Amino acid sequence: MQTLATARQILFRLLILACGMVAAGPAAAQGGQAATMPLIAELPLLQDDLAYESLAPAIERSLHYLRQLPGEKVFLVCGKEYSAAWLSESLLTFQRIIQKKPSAQDLTAIINQEFTLCQATGGPPEHKIFLTGYFEPLFKASLTRTAAYRYPLYRKPPDLLSLPGEKEPKKKTGRLENGSLVPYFTRAEIEKGQLLAGQELAWLADPLEAFILHIQGSGQIQLADGSLRRVQFAAKNGREYRSIGRLLVEKGSLRREAATMPEIIRYLKEHPAKQEAILHHNESFVFFRWGDEAAVGPLGSLGEPLTPGRSVALDQDFFPSGGLAFLTSRKPRVNPAGEIIGWEPLSRFVLNQDSGSAITGAGRLDLFWGAGSYAETAAGNMRHPGRLYFLVKKK
Repeated sequence: MQTLATARQILFRLLILACGMVAAGPAAAQGGQAATMPLIAELPLLQDDLAYESLAPAIERSLHYLRQLPGEKVFLVCGKEYSAAWLSESLLTFQRIIQKKPSAQDLTAIINQEFTLCQATGGPPEHKIFLTGYFEPLFKASLTRTAAYRYPLYRKPPDLLSLPGEKEPKKKTGRLENGSLVPYFTRAEIEKGQLLAGQELAWLADPLEAFILHIQGSGQIQLADGSLRRVQFAAKNGREYRSIGRLLVEKGSLRREAATMPEIIRYLKEHPAKQEAILHHNESFVFFRWGDEAAVGPLGSLGEPLTPGRSVALDQDFFPSGGLAFLTSRKPRVNPAGEIIGWEPLSRFVLNQDSGSAITGAGRLDLFWGAGSYAETAAGNMRHPGRLYFLVKKK
């Protein structure tokens, strides 16, 4: 969830990880191989359930990212090495194809002829990935502490350090104590000890809302004058992310199949005496900064704005950053009251533009739904298997 997702409802993917109980997929492949494999079945029909127009900004953001990479940077996709420039060429070719708005059948034939496709290895059964969702929450807040707004979001503290680890690009995060780097304070230590007084960025009315923003990694706040400001991920304390959804299932407080985001939130609100201890189970803590007010959306871990329905968070150690893929799974149907009344197929082109503390391995994917009531509902209830196919232009 390190930028939007990075850290990353009333969804809040936090918890849906619920259940983090689905296999995360195989460990990183030997020799740095990307976690993809040749298609094990015939090519799926590339029927996109969104308008082609929504792909344009997502593609442009991946292109902007890839063009800034060093010329020698290479990615392993579908068993071969491709330069960042070739991934850019793949996106440009795909962009030219969809500008003609071909039918799904024609597009499938063109892609089969001009592109190499391979499937994400995922996990059992059938090499499927486990799909969750996230969105950009909006909460009321204050720039000063008041009787109503008492729960702070903090800036990055000056004593938080990130130093190179044994294996780049991994870093060791902590603080100096007697000349040695020690782990930074946990969530419980920060909140109970008020260790960061003076570093407050904004104040919220509900500790659950603050925790949600920690899991999301970014969001928007609305001030008393009605103005909106975006808060963006700045850093984290380096502690391991621990799912409170999984905790509630292991304790028998929730059944695994019922551990959706709405149910987790309901449980926490119905058991206020247990709330603090449950939230402190997740030692990971996120620090924020003000976002760019001119940005059209929250930033993903690539430093590019995310596109609703098109941007996904994946483990960047396994899959090509900025890469183009085709995703199949399910999405909810809702009635006018916003209630889920069923599920229908989801199939669309997506771009790998984010990462997350809980999105690890080859078998996890988080789909960014944007903002609003449908985004919140979809993100809060998605816990489905899916398939992911990467595309790269043939040489």
